[in-house]
Amino acid sequence: MNPGVIRAFTPVFLATVGGAIGLAVIFAPNLQDDQRASGIGLAGTAIAGAAGLAQNTKNEAHINGQNAELRVDNTKEPTHENAAS
Repeated sequence: MNPGVIRAFTPVFLATVGGAIGLAVIFAPNLQDDQRASGIGLAGTAIAGAAGLAQNTKNEAHINGQNAELRVDNTKEPTHENAAS
């Protein structure tokens, strides 16, 4: 499988698992209150993990303005060999 496809479907899978756990906890009739709270907490954690993995990882610079200017500094830092001579 393509790594991009796996990276795209992992949040979907985690959100589906979290939703399934949440629905199972809500509709389970014989759970005690502490078990129900733990189940909802687990479902929320799975959904939050999916939301975190679904974040965009690109870092794009947005420069707006009429007087925007780009400067590039190509000066080299002295190395230890050049500094001794």
